[in-house]
Amino acid sequence: MTTTAVSPITSIAKAQEQHMLFLFVPLKSGAPPVEEPLHRILAGPPPQDPRAAEGVHFFMFYRMMAGEKSRIAVPTFQPAPAGPSGKPKDLLVVLSLYDADFEPYISSFLTDPMIVKGLDLLLSVIDESGIVPDSDPTSAVYILSHGGVVKNANAFFQLLMRYNFADPTIPAVGPGGWKNQPSAPAYKLGAQFPGLTVGMVLKPGVGYPNALGLWPAPGEAPAIFFEPSIPPPPPK
Repeated sequence: MTTTAVSPITSIAKAQEQHMLFLFVPLKSGAPPVEEPLHRILAGPPPQDPRAAEGVHFFMFYRMMAGEKSRIAVPTFQPAPAGPSGKPKDLLVVLSLYDADFEPYISSFLTDPMIVKGLDLLLSVIDESGIVPDSDPTSAVYILSHGGVVKNANAFFQLLMRYNFADPTIPAVGPGGWKNQPSAPAYKLGAQFPGLTVGMVLKPGVGYPNALGLWPAPGEAPAIFFEPSIPPPPPK
C-alpha cells in the first residue's frame, strides 16, 4: 500500500471544527421519557440522510430522577432544586460532539418536521420554575406557546445555551495543541483527528472506504451485535 506525502494540518476552518454540547436540562418530575424521541432525532429514519448536515460524531442521554443520588462515590450531576411550587425536578444530561459552529449545527435540526416535533416535545417537559419566568421570550413555555422552536429559533438557541456547560467557541484540539489558544479556556476538549468532519467520513471516494455501505443511513441501518465487554471489578 502506498501513501501520498502530505503536510500536516495547521489551520482548520470553522465549518470543519469539532465542538461539544453538554446540556443539563431541568425536567418536570415524572414527565414522560424524552430520551427515545431525542435519540430518534439523532439516529432516526428521516427522509434523507442528515448525518453530514448535522455533523454529530457522538451523543449521549442520561436522565436523573429528582432526589436521585450520584452513581459513584462522589457527587456528580445534581437535579435542579424545586421551584417556587415546591415540586422536585428531574435532570436530563445531553452530550454531543459536533462539527461547525453552534448555530448551523442547531439550525440543521429545524429543517426536518420529525425532529422539530421531538424538540417541541422536549420544551413541553422542561421545568424552568425558579429559573426564568414563563413570560421570558427564551423560556420553554413562551417558545412553545408562540409557535414552537421553528418560529422562535433564536430564543430556542438561547434556551439551550442557558443549560449548556460547554463553550461553543472551544474547538476539539489535536495532539499538537491550539496555536491561537485564548489565555484561559474553560476546559480542554481533545481530538485525535481535528478537522475530520462527519461529511468527510461519508463522502464517496474521499472519506472512509465503503462508509455508506458499512454504516447505512438512519432508517436503513441494521441493529448491531456488540461483543459484551468484561466488567471491571466493583468498587469497594
